[in-house]
Amino acid sequence: MAKKILVTAFEPFGGRAENPTLRVLAVLKAPPGARLLKARLPVEGRSVGKKIEALLARLKPDLLISLGLAAGEAAIRVERFGLNVADYGIKDNAGWRPEGEKLDPSGPAAYAVTIDPRELSAACRRAGAPAYVSNHAGGYVCNTLMYRAMRAIDKAGMKTKYAFIHIPVSTEMALKEKPGKNISPSLPLALMAAAVRSAIKEAAK
Repeated sequence: MAKKILVTAFEPFGGRAENPTLRVLAVLKAPPGARLLKARLPVEGRSVGKKIEALLARLKPDLLISLGLAAGEAAIRVERFGLNVADYGIKDNAGWRPEGEKLDPSGPAAYAVTIDPRELSAACRRAGAPAYVSNHAGGYVCNTLMYRAMRAIDKAGMKTKYAFIHIPVSTEMALKEKPGKNISPSLPLALMAAAVRSAIKEAAK
């Protein structure tokens, strides 16, 4: 039976008109012997957990790989831990801005991803993209998704393996920024897509 891989990306947020994770998601194809499923998620802390729980229950993927935007980064970041905290530096798309709230009062302080981030980082570099392992995804909605996804997998006793990959602003997005400003560090969209494809292929082994 073909391995089911679910990849998620986020809608635009923070005043940006686009999110490169959606562009990368659009061009991804399933590695040999696998079935690729795709989902767009809201940048809303209160609803993203319910969305991912519903997707997990309905699709029961073997692998779940989430993509997020890390503006200001110059490299791809593969995350290691999802933390039990919501501490948003800016409002989410629903206007929510929690400060140091627990995502689940009865849950553990953190969950470690179950796909080795070192292997995924190495796969991204093999595709020609700078990449490194980050210990956590911060306190914004990306971290909320990470923790909620792994909490749902844990509570349901699922065997789904999980990983989270942060990508920078795309060069195509950076070129649209006004001259004279401090232009965001970026990577070309095609390179990031190749890196994510390489990481998915590694994860599916």
